[in-house]
Amino acid sequence: MVEPSDFFVLSFLLIYVPGFIFNPSGQTTLNGLHLPSEAATRAEIGMLIMLAAGSTVFILRRYAERRFDSLTRQVQEISTKRSALVIAGIAALCLAVMFSLLMISPEFRKFKLDILRFFSFQFEGSDYRRLRNESYSDGWIIEGILARARFTVLPILFCLVLYPLLEKKRLIFAAGLAALIFVALPASLSKLPIFFFIGYAVILGACRYPRFLDIRLLAAMLVIATVIIVTMLVVLYTAQYQSAVINGTVLPLNLAIERIWGETYSVIVRYFTVYPEMLSHTGFSGINLLAKFFGLPARLPDIEVAKVLLGNDSGSNPGVYFLGGYAAFGMPGLVAYALLGSLLLWSLDFLGRKIRVASLRATYLAVVGMNLVFLNQIALHTALVTYGIALVPIILLCLDVLVRRIVREENCQAHRSAYS
Repeated sequence: MVEPSDFFVLSFLLIYVPGFIFNPSGQTTLNGLHLPSEAATRAEIGMLIMLAAGSTVFILRRYAERRFDSLTRQVQEISTKRSALVIAGIAALCLAVMFSLLMISPEFRKFKLDILRFFSFQFEGSDYRRLRNESYSDGWIIEGILARARFTVLPILFCLVLYPLLEKKRLIFAAGLAALIFVALPASLSKLPIFFFIGYAVILGACRYPRFLDIRLLAAMLVIATVIIVTMLVVLYTAQYQSAVINGTVLPLNLAIERIWGETYSVIVRYFTVYPEMLSHTGFSGINLLAKFFGLPARLPDIEVAKVLLGNDSGSNPGVYFLGGYAAFGMPGLVAYALLGSLLLWSLDFLGRKIRVASLRATYLAVVGMNLVFLNQIALHTALVTYGIALVPIILLCLDVLVRRIVREENCQAHRSAYS
C-alpha cells in the first residue's frame, strides 16, 4: 500500500532518472548553455552517490522492518462520523476566521483582486513578472503569512473540511467547496499551488477507496499522467510553431521531452558548474536559519545559480533536495543530505502508521505525501521548515492524541451513564 515516501520516490525516478540516463551532459537546445564536461562528470558522481545512499537506507529499512514487527505495525484506526464532523467544523471555522482577518489588510485585498485578474487572463507578461518578482516578495501578509501557511496549515484545514464530504460521496459539493477555499486563501500567481491542492484532494478521496492506494496502480497512474502531459505539450508546441513544424525545423516531441526531462536534469549539472568553479560553496550562509543564527549574510543557491548562468532577470533555478547540501559543503554535504533525506522518508512513513483517527490519517497521507514532492525542487532544510515536511507531522500527531483523548473520555462517560 502507498505510503508518503512513495510519492517522492516515484516522482524522483520519473523526473530525474531519465535525464540522468539519456542526457547526462545536461545540454539542451532550450537554454543555450554550454556546461563543461567536468561539471557533468561531477553531477553524474553526485547522482550515483544519492542513488547509492537511498538504496542503502532502503535495504536497511527492509531488513529492520522484517526483523522488528513494531516498525511496520499499524495501530487500529478510529473512524467515527461525529469526530470527523466536529474536526471539520473547527477547521472550517478556522478558515473563515483567517479569511476574515486577512480581508482587513489592504495588501491581502489587492492580492485577491490580482488573483481574480490572473484567473480571468487579464495580465500582460510584464505585469505578471512584476507582481510575482517585486510586489509580493516584500509584502508582510503575502510572504510572511500566506507563503508560510500555504503548504502547511492551510492544506491540513483544507483536507479536514473536505473529508466528511468525500466520506459521504458528495463529490460535486466537495469539488465546489475545494475550489472556493483555494481561491479564497491559498491561490497565487503560480501554477504550483493548483497542482498541489488538486493532489491533496485526489489523495484524500483515494483514502476512501483503498484499492486506489496500491503502489502499482499509483505508478501506472503517474506514467499515464506523464504521457498526457507530453501529449499536451506536443499539441501546444505544434500550435505555437506551426510553420516551423511544417518546415521540419522544430520537432514538437523532441521539444516536449527536453522540457520535461532534459531541463530538469540540466539544473543538477548547473549546480556542479557554478560550485565551486564560479562561486565558493555557501557554507552555513546557504541555510537561512543557520545564517541568521550565526549572523552571516544569507545566500540563496537557487538564485545564485540562475543569475550566474542565465542573467540577473532569470529568477531562480530550484533543484532536487540534495543540491542544497552540495551548494553548502560540496560532496560531503551532498552525502549528508542524501542520507538525511532517505532517513527522513523512513521516519515519515513510520509516524504515519501511528495516527489512529481516520480523518487525520487520510490528511497525513495527502499532505505529507504531496509535500514530499517538493524535495524534487527545494533544498532539504527549506522543505523541512517552509514547506511543512517537519511541521505538518507534528501538528497532525498532536491533533491525533487530542482527539483520541476526547473520544476516550466520551466513551468512559457513556459507560458510566449506562451503569448508573
